[in-house]
Amino acid sequence: MYDAAKQVSRVVHESLETHSVHRVPGLRAQLIDAAGSIAANTSEGASRGSASKFLNHLRIALGSANETRTHLQRAKDEAKLPMKLYFACDAKALVTAKMLASLIRRIEEDEARRDNDNQA
Repeated sequence: MYDAAKQVSRVVHESLETHSVHRVPGLRAQLIDAAGSIAANTSEGASRGSASKFLNHLRIALGSANETRTHLQRAKDEAKLPMKLYFACDAKALVTAKMLASLIRRIEEDEARRDNDNQA
């Protein structure tokens, strides 16, 4: 999971180095920050001592993945990010978002099952 998140950050950063998105003020910085936040929150959450804190960070990471995708669409539409670069970045962000959503769902199910077992 963390490796996928790092790949999103890397591919976004590399794509923006080869193409200027300066036509839209602040967009490059927003994209780099959002993409980097996916890995940062995944990593930080993994070091927390409870499932609820880990889930909170995973949800923030998922939000950052979705934010990255939104900024990529803006870069494509408003800053003329080439389609090839857009699709390369968006595909990584989408796969990572799906992985995060799946992990969140799995942890929530495990926690619910644990709660049910403790109540029985």
